[in-house]
Amino acid sequence: MKRFEYKIFTKIFHAEERLNELGEQGWELVTAWGGDFYMKREIQ
Repeated sequence: MKRFEYKIFTKIFHAEERLNELGEQGWELVTAWGGDFYMKREIQ
C-alpha cells in the first residue's frame, strides 16, 4: 500500500517558480482550487 504526505500552499507571486521547486523535490500537483495548490508525494 502506498502512503503519501500532502502539502497545501496559497498562490503567491511567481507561483510557477515555486511549483517547479516543489516538483524537483518530488512533490506532485494534485489540484488547484481557489488560489490554493494541493500537492502530494509518496512516503518512501
